[in-house]
Amino acid sequence: MKTVNELVDQDVFVIPASFAQQRLWFFDQFERGSALYNIPVAYRIAGRLDVAALEAALQALILRHESLRTTFGVQEGEPVQVIHPDQKIDVPVVDLTGAAESEQQLRTEELMQTFANVPFDLGSGPLMRVQAVRFSEQEHLLLVNLHHIIADGWSLGVLIRELAELYGAQASGTEPNLPVLPLQYADFAVWQREWLSGEVLDEQLAYWRENLGGQLPVLQLPTDRPRPARQSYRGQTTRFTVPKELARRVRELSAQEGATLYMTLLAAFKVLLHRYSGMEDIIVGSPVSGRNQVEIEELIGFFVNSVVLRTDLSGGPSFRELLARVREVSLGAFANQDVPFEKLVEELSPERSLSHAPLAQVSFAYENFDRAPIEAAGIRISSLDIGLETAKYDLTLFIGEGEEGELNGRVEFNTDLFDLATIERMQESLIALLEGAVADPAQSTAKLPVMSTTQRAMLLEGWNHTATPYPSDRSIQELFEEQAAKTPDAVAVVFGEEQLTYAQLNLRANRLARRLQALGVKPETAVGVCLERSAELVVALLAIVKAGGLYVPLDPNYPQERLAFMLEDADLLALVTTSRLAKRLPEHSAALVCLDLQAEAIAAQSGENPANTAGPDNLIYVIYTSGSTGRPKGVCVTHRSVARLVKETNYVRFTEEEVFLQFAPISFDAATFEIWGALLNGGRLVVFPGQKPSLEELGRVIRQYEVTTLFLTTALFHQMIETRWEDLVAVRQLLAGGEQMSVAHVRDVFARSGGWQFYHVYGPTETTTFATACLIRDASQLEASVPIGKALSNTTLYVLDKHRQPVPVGVPGELYIGGDGVARGYLNRPELTEEKFVTNPFGEGSLYRTGDLVRWLCDGNIEFLGRLDHQVKVRGFRIELGEIEVELGKHEKVSETVAIVREDVPGDKRLTAYVVPHEEQDITAGELRSFLAEKMPEYMIPSAFEVMEKLPLTANGKIDRQKLPKPGVDRGTQELVLPRNEQEQQIAAIWQEILGVEQVGVHDNFFELGGHSLLATQVISRLRQTFGTEMPLRVMFEAGTVAELAQYLETEQQKAKKSEPAMGTVSRAAYRKKRGTLSNDLGN
Repeated sequence: MKTVNELVDQDVFVIPASFAQQRLWFFDQFERGSALYNIPVAYRIAGRLDVAALEAALQALILRHESLRTTFGVQEGEPVQVIHPDQKIDVPVVDLTGAAESEQQLRTEELMQTFANVPFDLGSGPLMRVQAVRFSEQEHLLLVNLHHIIADGWSLGVLIRELAELYGAQASGTEPNLPVLPLQYADFAVWQREWLSGEVLDEQLAYWRENLGGQLPVLQLPTDRPRPARQSYRGQTTRFTVPKELARRVRELSAQEGATLYMTLLAAFKVLLHRYSGMEDIIVGSPVSGRNQVEIEELIGFFVNSVVLRTDLSGGPSFRELLARVREVSLGAFANQDVPFEKLVEELSPERSLSHAPLAQVSFAYENFDRAPIEAAGIRISSLDIGLETAKYDLTLFIGEGEEGELNGRVEFNTDLFDLATIERMQESLIALLEGAVADPAQSTAKLPVMSTTQRAMLLEGWNHTATPYPSDRSIQELFEEQAAKTPDAVAVVFGEEQLTYAQLNLRANRLARRLQALGVKPETAVGVCLERSAELVVALLAIVKAGGLYVPLDPNYPQERLAFMLEDADLLALVTTSRLAKRLPEHSAALVCLDLQAEAIAAQSGENPANTAGPDNLIYVIYTSGSTGRPKGVCVTHRSVARLVKETNYVRFTEEEVFLQFAPISFDAATFEIWGALLNGGRLVVFPGQKPSLEELGRVIRQYEVTTLFLTTALFHQMIETRWEDLVAVRQLLAGGEQMSVAHVRDVFARSGGWQFYHVYGPTETTTFATACLIRDASQLEASVPIGKALSNTTLYVLDKHRQPVPVGVPGELYIGGDGVARGYLNRPELTEEKFVTNPFGEGSLYRTGDLVRWLCDGNIEFLGRLDHQVKVRGFRIELGEIEVELGKHEKVSETVAIVREDVPGDKRLTAYVVPHEEQDITAGELRSFLAEKMPEYMIPSAFEVMEKLPLTANGKIDRQKLPKPGVDRGTQELVLPRNEQEQQIAAIWQEILGVEQVGVHDNFFELGGHSLLATQVISRLRQTFGTEMPLRVMFEAGTVAELAQYLETEQQKAKKSEPAMGTVSRAAYRKKRGTLSNDLGN
């Protein structure tokens, strides 16, 4: 880039850039070679074109408008306009007259894209290019490309009108009918700085401070891919139409509500963003012409400004109420639109990120440009669109009037974030919203339709068409006894060397069942089971079911306090255990059935099948899961729900040839799938012989017993694939789930598998083990995540927002599950049952609110995104983080605590607790671990404990979980660390001078100290001068502390660039004197 000193000998003007130009100059420094701010346009020219006259007209246009002969230099680290006396322009012509029409079309598309995307050099210029394409003597295409730093959308209208007039004059040898321009863009730039230096700026800034005060939200629309760390500005544009009749009704509604069409469309757009993001504080940028003075209306220049429109959609206002809010916000913004967007960013100092635009991440533009053809000297000029491949925002909605009463819209979107199909669905949603708004403007914005009737029917009905016949009218007792009669001699259970046939298992279960019935067990009676994995465990469960009762698994390894709660809460009539385990149980009132001590009495009972007393609607078990208040909650599951899981269903094969491994703890509902999946279908159930298995032992058992159907928790699956995958080669049906699955590990499955059917399964305990399954057929198609799949047979899935309205494909919402797998509710917790098990508004029965954040994918699969609250799954166990926090808070030394799941190593989720002790109290991780070990299961005890002086808080006073440090790593301190060497001292001194602060520590962040992009350019300029090293501007964002900058300078290997020479300032007064045309009345 040329410096001003290299240009002063020429007849040029040098003045400061306008505020808007500063921003684009800064961007050009940051993103060298970018075509993002190119403004390419195309014009179809019908008639005989005189190219020489066109070139002469363009030359005259350049002489008429200084902006077209302006380049940019650098003065003390800041950009200045360098206005040249002239700028030569040529119009190269690409001749396609001999080509076929199809070839002409293809070549033209290629030419347009190439022409549009060649970057400009702001220092050398020219900043306007023109090219012509000849199709025939009577048909041409004119391509014009300008850099946004010298023009805007309004300027294009000025340019083509005046070019047509000048061309007509050149072609006919007459004088053009154009008024003398009293001002140039440079006059505006000088005036803008003077006008915005006093009360006017203060008054308007006060408005913006009030309306954009507090922490500004970053709009988080659902994206198809994770947001990259740095914007690439890659984009695409797609078009849509608001039909004529709907457009008419939108205009009518606008008039009725005293709003403009712009305001009504903006209100609908804001509802769309609200419903897609789930956010209520919605900020949208919107361009304004910036031409509030008549003197500048006919100038070519960069006048356009952006206003920031913030609207509160909380409380579910009606569309009419929202429109009133949008109207008020719009009028206020327009009244204070003179503050340049760049000054607004500087004043508000939003948190900066390389990954998204500041203040507003989406934009809305209402276009009212005159696109009517222009006649000039025998030619007819009509405008065409060039499809750009860039996007300045995440997405921008452009909309304007069509020729026949319709509204024409287009969406420019970032292709790093969105697929075309997603944007097309958003366009459909906008049409649906507008239809809903005009039909009933009193309707709540929370309930306006965001889907077409077809898409809604697909989500609610088509993808939930899962009803299939299965024995829903029979109990588990009946189903097992039917299977035992069918295959009495087949092996049912294997435990080590012990085997039980179906007949033997049935006989032993019958005898124990009769013993239980003698104690009073009947339907809805709870019987505890406290046994280690064994054949006797399977006998006990089956016996309780045959007695008509429900079983309550009690893990003997649970802490006494948890077991005591479960024993009391379940109100057990009987408890099946052994004499050894009975001694480890807390006090209780249940009748003990010790299998070892009462073996003879049990064996004396009749072996005939007891009468079937329980029906499909009776409970078969109650399993306790983690509770948010610190109290475990018992989930009540019926016989029908278990039958739905394993009989006549649509995922794995349940056949007599399958060998299932019973590996899950009995307190984990995966055991339901393992045990009943085998025993109700004639399969073989191998009970894992160890209590705390190693991977080697697990692999040995799988191989030894030739297991064919295996469920593993996600974490265990990852470990097996990494270290013991060869142990799984004989498994035919491999299921894994419980946490988010690693795509890399699934790809490994397919790389190593000889023929597995691999299922990613999902389901809360409250919906009987599994509600969805995804059979992965091609791991190469997986991207960021592994879907949890589609609904199992006789299961329905709904993805709803917080108002329980269905959300479109791709939009996150809470997963609600219906169907026969839904549990009855929670034992002794009517209020919690009412909260979590809600009436199904779309069909029969109830829905379970999972609290899981998911979204529909285009193919009908569901993607799991995380927990709505802080309930997590670790090693397959669902854990309420609040329960850990409640228990830790009971420690006498603990003041505050928070628990999270960290994943510092991808795929390795670990519970981590952060603790603030009471004053003058010391506490160790070991002490905390021992304390929890007495109260909670092992899987709920955090892997790491971090003792802190205080917890980080957000601006709203809530714990900022994102800023909790990695355990065991020095997180630094709030104390000031002064520069430690000469290099750091020099950098810190430059910061102090430019930022106006007294002290700078080596770990202080430049932007947290009040820095912004323009100050960053000054820092870079000073650093270049001081150290003689070329530094791209992005270094200030990527190495934002003194220490990091010093490290960068030390390791930089590039040849240093010479520092720019000092330059004198061209004063505004000198500019006036030299120009002699500045209007002192501009803006009056």
